[in-house]
Amino acid sequence: MSTVQDDQLSLMLDSVATLAEREVAARADEIDETDAFPHDLYTLMGEMGLFGAWVPEEYGGIGADLKTSLLIAERLARVSGAVSLIFANCADGIGPLLAASEEIKQRWLPGVATGQVIPCFALTEPDAGSDAAAIKTRAVRDGDDWVIDGTKNFCTNGSVGQVFTVFARTGEGSRGISAFVMPRDTTGLTIGKDERMLGLRGCPATELSLDNVRVPASALAGEEGGGLRLALGSLDESRLNASAMALGVAHGATDIAVGYARERRQFGQAIIEHQGLAFLLAEVVTELRAGWAILGAAIDAIEAERSRASGVQIAMAKLFCTDVAMRAVTDAVQVLGGYGLAREFKVERMMRDAKAFQIFDGTSQIQKLIIGRHLATADVPLPNRF
Repeated sequence: MSTVQDDQLSLMLDSVATLAEREVAARADEIDETDAFPHDLYTLMGEMGLFGAWVPEEYGGIGADLKTSLLIAERLARVSGAVSLIFANCADGIGPLLAASEEIKQRWLPGVATGQVIPCFALTEPDAGSDAAAIKTRAVRDGDDWVIDGTKNFCTNGSVGQVFTVFARTGEGSRGISAFVMPRDTTGLTIGKDERMLGLRGCPATELSLDNVRVPASALAGEEGGGLRLALGSLDESRLNASAMALGVAHGATDIAVGYARERRQFGQAIIEHQGLAFLLAEVVTELRAGWAILGAAIDAIEAERSRASGVQIAMAKLFCTDVAMRAVTDAVQVLGGYGLAREFKVERMMRDAKAFQIFDGTSQIQKLIIGRHLATADVPLPNRF
């Protein structure tokens, strides 16, 4: 990945902020209400080159560093968690493609970079969510092909995707999982229903059915049996994405709450001057500032080395940022009082969106489990200096 210089990053984020304010914010409530995927916004983001942030330069992208991509996601999330997730999900879909053959990369990545191809990551199953090693979808070798059968669910952008990475069992245990790349029109791959979700509406979570799906051996992404490693690597970045998006949603809700508290008058003064609300908002912004710090430390850790230790830093960021964001949006609703429950003021939508980030890509309890297991055998993951 290339490093985006500060002046380039500022210009890029300015353009993203303009997109968010002029295009996305105007559509956010409608997207939530209709639960319809915003194809026009996806096309616009593609034309702006945003998806190229995830794609290496040799395949038509800009190969931006991880911080740049997460900052784009955070900016979009300030006005729409759903549109931000639609952008960030591209990273999940691209991760396994980068481990695939040169032919697959040349076929799909240039279209992903321009927004003409929507990539999807199909790992979760009805009986295998946080425990990815428990998947039951099976791939059996048949001559030069693999034959795959099974069911996937909660596949983000699944109903609008063009290329899918499907994880299937090719052997026993955690080393018996492999990843396969297949186009939408593959015979036997059926796009099922979209779940009706509490939040992040407009970003579909789709059921997939694989019935005697036959793909060539060249469809394998990475090594046979290396699928779980690919999946967990993608999940680490997904958790950073979830952390950044949660902070973005919380930032947007807090801006609304502070603006409202400055204007709303009760008992002869603006309600932000009442100690109860002033202290509440002070706690919110302090916790959100801490969230930025812990997320930055996790990004630095994974960029230095992908390891169990960096995975623990990521789990800490996911746990803290999503939990803090949920408190922030809940408090924003509280500040607005009755208006906070009304859709006109948007914080109601933001509260529903923020809740999803506590669950996606490993619940808060799973993050605690990861951290706790590390503590059982290794040093406490705290810095030794500022």
